[in-house]
Amino acid sequence: MSSQSATTRFIVPPRQGEPGVRRRHPVLVFVQRVSPSQGWATFAILAVTLSIVSESITAAEWVDIPGLTSTMLLASLVGLGLAKIRVPWILMHIAGLALGALFILWKASSMVDGESLGDRMGELFDRLDVWYYAAVGGGISTDLLPFVMLLLIAAWLLGFFSSWFIFRWNNVWVAVVLAGIAILTNLSFLPDQFAARFFLFMLMAMLLVVRMDSMRKHEVWRRLKIDFTPTSSWLTLHASLWFSLLVLSAAALLPLKVIVSDPIADLWRTGRTPVARVETVFTRLFSTLPSRKDTMGRFFGKTLPFMGKISFGGDIVAWADTEYPSYWLSQTYNYYTSQGWIASGTERLDVGPSLLPPPSIDNRRRQDMEQTVQLSFDSRKFLSGGGFDWVSRPATVESLDPREFVITLNDPSIDAWYPVEIQQLAQEFRIEINQPRLEPADVFVAGRLPEDLVLLELTEDDDGDVDTIKLQRKAQIAPDLVAWLFKDSLPQNAQYGVISMVSVATDDDLRGANAEYNSFISDHYLQLPPTLPERVRNKAEEIAGGLDNPMDKALAIQDYLRGPEFTYSQDIDAPPRETDGRETDGVDHFLFVSKEGYSDYFGSAMTVMLRAVGVPARLAAGYAPGEFEPNSEMRFIKDSDSHGWAQAYFPEYGWIDFEPTPNWPEHERVLPESIFVDLPPGFGENDPLEVNINDLLDPAAEGFEEEGAGGGAGFANLPFDVTRFLVPTAIVVGTLAVIALLARFLWNLGLGGFSTEERLYAKMSRLGFIAGLRRRPHQTPWEYALVIGQAVPSAADGVRHISARYAAARYGRHATQNDDDPDDVAVDELNTAWNHARWSLIGRAFGRLAPMRSSRQPAQAR
Repeated sequence: MSSQSATTRFIVPPRQGEPGVRRRHPVLVFVQRVSPSQGWATFAILAVTLSIVSESITAAEWVDIPGLTSTMLLASLVGLGLAKIRVPWILMHIAGLALGALFILWKASSMVDGESLGDRMGELFDRLDVWYYAAVGGGISTDLLPFVMLLLIAAWLLGFFSSWFIFRWNNVWVAVVLAGIAILTNLSFLPDQFAARFFLFMLMAMLLVVRMDSMRKHEVWRRLKIDFTPTSSWLTLHASLWFSLLVLSAAALLPLKVIVSDPIADLWRTGRTPVARVETVFTRLFSTLPSRKDTMGRFFGKTLPFMGKISFGGDIVAWADTEYPSYWLSQTYNYYTSQGWIASGTERLDVGPSLLPPPSIDNRRRQDMEQTVQLSFDSRKFLSGGGFDWVSRPATVESLDPREFVITLNDPSIDAWYPVEIQQLAQEFRIEINQPRLEPADVFVAGRLPEDLVLLELTEDDDGDVDTIKLQRKAQIAPDLVAWLFKDSLPQNAQYGVISMVSVATDDDLRGANAEYNSFISDHYLQLPPTLPERVRNKAEEIAGGLDNPMDKALAIQDYLRGPEFTYSQDIDAPPRETDGRETDGVDHFLFVSKEGYSDYFGSAMTVMLRAVGVPARLAAGYAPGEFEPNSEMRFIKDSDSHGWAQAYFPEYGWIDFEPTPNWPEHERVLPESIFVDLPPGFGENDPLEVNINDLLDPAAEGFEEEGAGGGAGFANLPFDVTRFLVPTAIVVGTLAVIALLARFLWNLGLGGFSTEERLYAKMSRLGFIAGLRRRPHQTPWEYALVIGQAVPSAADGVRHISARYAAARYGRHATQNDDDPDDVAVDELNTAWNHARWSLIGRAFGRLAPMRSSRQPAQAR
């Protein structure tokens, strides 16, 4: 029952002796004044729709965020209230966003510690400042308060704009699309049992669309003075409810068969690349968010934060044919922070079956090992069983960039993050750089740099004094490889081959290794933050400081971490954000407070302690060697083999693996007595890995083919590569479609509440402006129609008809009779007139783009 019908029945009877004038109750007068013309039922359906979205986020338990639903509903009420105020929409948007900002700040401040509101606000902004510094500086953040605020902001924007567009401009699709994006984005990171919420959302969204369409028809009927019962909208809604339930029930119960075309899948991966980059940044800035969806294979990105509880299943993620018990390396990390590890910037190098491998110099006591790997999940990253030498598919490897140093002469506080050599240079430059001299500043700086440093940039302040000096270390001869990626995603159960250079160096070999490191290695792999607690360095010195070679130091630290003082556990809490008012360091917390953790913590502790005693080290992430199956002579690598370990650098020998985690066996750098197996005749004559090992790999994956088996056979039989044309064409078509939708939205912006005459006259004025016939403020509709008719005679009849109807509707007597409202015939006449005038004006607009003909003739013609 609509509010209008309710008010017509609640009537105050006239007093005795007064004329029979019926007066409505003052409460009902107020209710009708504040009620939306679309009815409170529309707002109720919108509220339920938004509540389903917010409940799906709350049920996911990403963070503890009380009041998300109330935030969304309050925002929708604010949107409704401001939509009824007839002032320019931009002012109402500013007001709505300002109210939202105040509410969100108040809401977020209640989640931090502090005695007063001012104290809590100060703490809130301090934490946001730390998070912002991590965001712009490429760091890691484990503080989830910014994520809470992000959800609150999204909730407010969704509630406010959904309500605003419905109750101000009668546009329901903005609400449906925004809410749909929100719930689908959330559900895409959740397991299948959360999918039922989407069907509930679709039910309410369909009812909301039907309700808005019904209310628009009622408005037209009122203007045309057509009688209708107020309950007709409820009858329509009732029928729509049952129809929607039927459709959604069928969609939920019918069997689903997924047919994927390889070209379409490739197009999806190409279009999703920018989203994947955003996900990488998101993971870095909200690194402690839990994972709710079971996925095959662990994701090793550019950051590895110190997290809390983890769990892995027993599913097999890879099969490997190798004689060497390799660690399967996916990503290495060089830059340590108190919150975790970061892989610094890299340069990508192309590798593949027909390309030479990148140069390598640290190959002493290493042997090439042919390995074949099959992954049970789609992946762009591939696993390497040692130093990389060759891969059977087109791929890229990432080489660590030389480190850059920005010396700020007026701010020495950042020097502590740099190597000692750079700190000394910075002190010298602060003393000498701005002294009187004959040579330019850049020549002065370059002349005092060691051979392995180059000057990139030098900036000056307003007084002409040097302000900053940017230096870069020269790259070493051989690239330092830290990650490996296929050119295209490797399909599930497809195999690839690698040749890895595995180390067979003995402990005595490594004890005799040189202990002098080039600057590139020491820059990256001796780096420790100045915030590292001193007791970590002291403990490392206590364990290994008295030993005379890096190998013994590494073994001593490894034995210490594998000792009884530490416990392996996956059921742990993440390190607290602060300890005694200072940011908690993950390694310090592990070594001296918790003394328990999983491989990420053990590997991090060993890496940091090695650096503290002058041994270059890095954290490696990937998978342990896996379990050897004698019958198939394969290694089965499970999800539970996901692992992190330490690698120490030995000149000429390269990176050597160490295992500090107590419940994992120590790594043995030895080959079996015989590394030869019975191979088919001709193996290795052309391609060192051309043998087909389908029968040796996963028995359940019989008949799998390489490079896009199945789903794309129709394209494969064409005489040319259709994907070369399909992908660019689809991108162009998609871009044009987006532009067309945006143009259509902007073209109709602000016309939602206009009558037919007003809307067509406004469109005619806009198109006239584009065609060079701008309407002047002093012109009446008739005068403007005359101007257009003279300039574009073919549009004259149409613009005169539209202008006449507009003038009658706008400036004639108030529409109280049927002939003043456009009936169906009048509307058809208006649309016909607009179609004739529109194309003529469009033709003139395009004609203005053509170059004007010159009135002069060439000399030859004269």
